[in-house]
Amino acid sequence: MAVALTTVLAVLVVIAHPDDEILFGGFIHALTHKLNASVDLLCVTNGEGGYAHAGASESFGRIAGIRKYFFYDQFDLKSTRDINQIFTEQWNKESVIEQFQRTIKTGNGADGYDIMLIMLPNVNSHDHHTASGLLALEVIKRLQANQSPNITIPTVIGGSECVLTQPPNYAADPLAQVLTNVMTPFEFRFNLKWKVSNSRFVDYQAIFFWMAAEHKTQGGLINEILSEHDRINEQYFYFAINEASGHNARLTIIQNLFTQLANIHQN
Repeated sequence: MAVALTTVLAVLVVIAHPDDEILFGGFIHALTHKLNASVDLLCVTNGEGGYAHAGASESFGRIAGIRKYFFYDQFDLKSTRDINQIFTEQWNKESVIEQFQRTIKTGNGADGYDIMLIMLPNVNSHDHHTASGLLALEVIKRLQANQSPNITIPTVIGGSECVLTQPPNYAADPLAQVLTNVMTPFEFRFNLKWKVSNSRFVDYQAIFFWMAAEHKTQGGLINEILSEHDRINEQYFYFAINEASGHNARLTIIQNLFTQLANIHQN
């Protein structure tokens, strides 16, 4: 089943640090190379915390097919489990929200973005990752409250940085609630063992390693793939806030998208 869109699929990927996008590397690569989607990357921090190790994002982008980059200027300082401390002492929350809104409104021109992929807020996630996801969800909430016919509000899905065997949990903020079906969350998976091409050797785990090598970081993720953690799937979740916009087709579009990717790789 094809994705129910009449134009090129436009996706905005929201991350906290320049190398976080590797967490979604397989999905992003397939979007751009299999579906010819336009994928833009938004990074909230200036990345100073990893300056001694991380490579530039543009080299990764050539592999993944990133079209545009939006680099914000928030500090990449100490890690803390107190998300409010990030908003009060490290990041200018309202400034970031204003920049978010501007990017959503103008980043892809008049067409806007169909999907916004964010870092899934979760109790076990990196604090900056959760904070960036919460800010993105806050932006969607505000856009819904002040909806203009000239603004396309994207459908939001969250990618997990952790291998989840239980439903995601972030009770501290209701915006992070994922949609469930009889207590089971709507989860979508991208299999990193799918083949990138007709070659039986190159799968998305290989692409994942290539991306990580460009950044010189995310070695922990490589260990997860090579070790007993066995990161086979990227996991994505559909947020309940999408249903507040009155656009009943949003969930169907996401379901069709992942079904289409599965069909492409399994046939």
